[in-house]
Amino acid sequence: MLGLVLLCQGCSPYTEERAYKEVHKKLAGMDSYSCTAEIFTKGNRQPGYFKIKQWFCMPDRYRLEVLEPAVMKGKTTVFDGQRLWMYYPYIDQVLLLEDMDPSMDENMFLGFFLRDMLETESIQYSIHKEAGETTVVVELPVPGGSKYRCTQKMFIDKKDLRPIMLEIYDISGNVTTRVKYSDFRYNPGLDDDLFDREKAAVSMLFEEWDVSGMFFDSFDEARRYLDFPPLELYVVPEELERDVIQVVETGGGRTLIATYTGGGESITLIQKGAGKAEGESLGGGELIHLDGREAVYSERQGTGKISWTEGGIRVELMGNLTRNALAEMAKNIR
Repeated sequence: MLGLVLLCQGCSPYTEERAYKEVHKKLAGMDSYSCTAEIFTKGNRQPGYFKIKQWFCMPDRYRLEVLEPAVMKGKTTVFDGQRLWMYYPYIDQVLLLEDMDPSMDENMFLGFFLRDMLETESIQYSIHKEAGETTVVVELPVPGGSKYRCTQKMFIDKKDLRPIMLEIYDISGNVTTRVKYSDFRYNPGLDDDLFDREKAAVSMLFEEWDVSGMFFDSFDEARRYLDFPPLELYVVPEELERDVIQVVETGGGRTLIATYTGGGESITLIQKGAGKAEGESLGGGELIHLDGREAVYSERQGTGKISWTEGGIRVELMGNLTRNALAEMAKNIR
């Protein structure tokens, strides 16, 4: 288990109850907040680390901007309460996720912890001390939790009532996620444009995305973490170099994303296991043929996309290349 704080001995139940009431009053009066958050996750191979800026407006609107790692710097997520947009600077695209269930990311936010605290009667609280600092710890069950996300604890500074850290525990009591807060501000004046869906330029439609996806150096390395045998892009323009290979969790399984950039151009290859409906329908757009394979070409905001299903795999190739250039590349994905 990651480092635990020490339980403060000698605190009377009355003192703990009074401290919790002060925390409850402060959090219940919160309309918005902003902060920097460092997120540590227990990954499949090695721990993950992300540093992000958070803006949150009650009850459920938020904006995230990734500061670290460098490969994800500038990635921005905006959720307006119904739909979620993600901007990826390394492919210069905005992906729209309609009717998104953001529950995968909720454990990062104080705002959702407050919602859970107000909705549950299963609350435990205590006072802890470490290195001369006194914190109030509030413990709750994770709604709809799993064996990996069972319990959540918020550590709050007793003096100024600012959140210090949030920890998520698995069913065995091991920390699976730790979020450390800094530069925390209660009720800052947040412009509605931060969460305005009309301010996001939509280029492509995608589905549920998990920010803590795994990064790899090759397709062979990523293959071990997929539930389907991925196709490979065998012909790439000389000016393009492979930038990112990532596996992310989605509602229907795992998705493989590979990006190539260079010379002001960029392409993204997305693959996921195709459901029955996806295998039967190609969706809207222009019907084209890739050496005997039927596919659909569509274009939005200057970005083209070719979609098809092959061998039980849903494939999407998108980028700011010409229609013919994308089609030639798609023919060489096998």
